[in-house]
Order: sequence, then structure tokens, then C-alpha cells
Amino acid sequence: MGSKDAVRPNIADVLQELGDPRRKEANRRANAETIKRMKQSNPILVGIGKAKDVIPGMRKNLILHAGPPITWGRASGALKGAIIAGLIFEGMARDKEEAVRLMTAGEVDLEPCHDHCAVGPMAGIITHSMSVFIVEDQTSGGRTYSNLSDDLGNYLSDSIRFGVYEKPAIDHLHWMEQTLAPILGHAIETAEGVDFLPIIGRSLQMGDDCHVIMNAATPLFLQELMPGLIKACDSSETLTKIVNLFYADALFALNPVMATCKAISTAGSGVEHSSIVTVMARNGTEFGIKVSGLGDRWFTGLADIGRGSLVQGVFPSDLGRDMGDSAITETLGLGGTVRSLSGSITDATKITLRMYGITESESDVFRLPTLDGRGAPMGFDIVKIVKKNRRPEVNSGLAHKKMNRAAAGAGFTHPPMQAFVDALIAFGEVES
Repeated sequence: MGSKDAVRPNIADVLQELGDPRRKEANRRANAETIKRMKQSNPILVGIGKAKDVIPGMRKNLILHAGPPITWGRASGALKGAIIAGLIFEGMARDKEEAVRLMTAGEVDLEPCHDHCAVGPMAGIITHSMSVFIVEDQTSGGRTYSNLSDDLGNYLSDSIRFGVYEKPAIDHLHWMEQTLAPILGHAIETAEGVDFLPIIGRSLQMGDDCHVIMNAATPLFLQELMPGLIKACDSSETLTKIVNLFYADALFALNPVMATCKAISTAGSGVEHSSIVTVMARNGTEFGIKVSGLGDRWFTGLADIGRGSLVQGVFPSDLGRDMGDSAITETLGLGGTVRSLSGSITDATKITLRMYGITESESDVFRLPTLDGRGAPMGFDIVKIVKKNRRPEVNSGLAHKKMNRAAAGAGFTHPPMQAFVDALIAFGEVES
């Protein structure tokens, strides 16, 4: 996590030390290299596979979740509900009570998706038998993964990603494994892979943020898959059900978009002396980040409680803390970085302009119509974030604080500054 020193360094002193010309030049070169590697990555959605067969380190008694590491005892209500659903789906538990006993006894491990080259929205749950999208960076050969959207066809419907473990949600998971995943796999194979970079680029031009707003991205994804879907479906009823699912679940393309962004960020990871953020993620309790030059270390702070549009009957006091790996889109300059849900389009543009002040570069492929085609802010820099006391803005779905509840709404949050400060202190220690 963050620095464990008994005496916490003064931030002003750390910034002054990092301002030494030699260190500053090393940092500048490293950040430039990080951005170069990200821009040279070429992620392509190449297929679908079972988590147990493709995700590194996956095992039967392991459940992957969104955000930084968390224990069962500290998990939010929504995350606990999703874990229960995962255990029931896997046949490891018959009901909530048995699932809770397994978790309390420590018989099931919890680990972050990000630590296994994977991502998942909201609760982010990936279990042993679930199918996942496979994205391959054609430049490096590295692969990243995302679960499939388990929405029943309405963003506000029951879904395990929001912590629902009722029978309809579990039955839908089984239908996905038996019918949807194999057909999608065939469709992706027929398309010879799907390149999401142009899909994201076109979607931004059409008004999407490619995180919470994906009214263009999902239909564009369907367009790529349609020839293969027609070939793979054995009946008009199956084809109709799948197409209707795409149209009813506007965020269906979010998962492969996240895996695409994860592939890009992974390409820029592990660059010595680099202060570029490569991961931003939340687990419903804490918000965590990773930094290119600091390896796989997590730096965390208390997750924010989102604000925004709430479902009828839900009140601000019902909301849980921010959750999900989908902030990987903001990490790459999408989501709240380009179209904030905190106000008007004018306000959102002002926020985007502010984000250029804490990022290293601009995207070559993600261009913003509201700024006359200027590239989206790319490469959040912990030095700039702390020095200017300016945080990224993150769009997000809003989860209920209690388990077994549907989505509470959609809105925006801010990462805790503590995560960036702790990362900066650790960065200063490494550089000294």
C-alpha cells in the first residue's frame, strides 16, 4: 500500500527533491517512453475463452474482483452480494448462507482482476468457469481480459455486478455460458478480430464518453459482429434475443473497451523513473492506483461516494462507495476526462481542459469533437496531480450500499488525493 515509514516525508520536500535537474530529466524521459509504448500498442479483441483456461493464475477457489485488494470482512455490500452470486453460479454454494460460511472460513481467495491482467466493471467478479473477452496487443503479444456484461437487458435491472444473487441473475449467467459466449466467440472469429480503437474514436465523435455513455459504441460493436452472429445462431429466436440484448444493454461494449484500455496501460507499465498512472480502480471500499515506475504496488485511499442521477426510490444515503475497474477508461483519457456527468457540456469541457494540466500527453486516436479534434488527455502524472492539487474526475455507475439490490444510478466521483500522495512519497524514495 502506501508508505509505511514512521515519519511521513513532507510533500513539499519530496517535490523539491524530484525537481532536481537530474531527476527531473530522468522522469521526463521515462514518462515520454511510457507514452510512446502506450501509443505503439495495438490491442485487438481476438476471442472469448474460459477464465480457467486463459487468465494467468486462475484457480477454482479464486474469485477476481474490481479494485485494489480487499478482504471479505472489509468488502462492501454490493461486492459481497456479487461474491455470493459467483459462488452459487460455480456450484460451490447452494445459497447465500453457505456462501457466507465459505467466505468467513477463508476457503475462497479474493484477488484483484488487475493483478491477473484482467478488468471488470462495478463488482468486477470473474470466477473459474466464466467466459471472458480476450484482447491481444499485436505489438507485444500480451493479453488482457474482461468478463462479459451480465446485465439482463436493462442497465437498471438485476445484475451480479451490482451485487444481486437472485435466481434470474444466476440463470442469466448460465445462459451466457451455454449460448451467448460460444456464439460471440464465433462472431469475433468470423470478423477476424475486432479493433476497438476506431470504435472508440468514432464513438467519441458521436457523443459517447466510452465509459458510462456508450450509445454509439455498443451498436458499432454489434455492427462488427452481425455477419458472424447470423452464421452462428441456430435459430431466429436466438439471434433476436442476442441482438435485443445489445440494444437493451447500452453498456454491453464497455467490457471489451475496458480490456482494450487495460492492454494500452499495460504496455506503458514497468518503466523505471516513470510517474505515469497505469491503473485507477475501486472495490467499493478503497480507490487504488498503480504507477508505471512503481511496479505492481497498490496505493489506496477511501473511495468516494458518487453523486449523480439516482433511480426512483433510491436516496443519497443508500449509496455505497465507488466501485469498479471501469476507471481504466479514465486512466486512458476517456470517461469523466472527456465528458463529465457533473454538469453541462460547457462544464465538462472546462474539466477536460483542466485535465491537460495533469497529464503527460494527448491521444493520437481518441479525439474530441468539443475541442475541434484535439486528442484526449493521456497519461496522468502523480507529480503534476499532487503539485497542482488537482484530481482526475471519474464517471461511474452507482451501487447500493446493501447487497442484493439493483443499480442505484449513474454519476461521478473523484479519487482520494491520499492515493496519489502516498504514491508520490514512494516514488521519491525510489528515486532518491
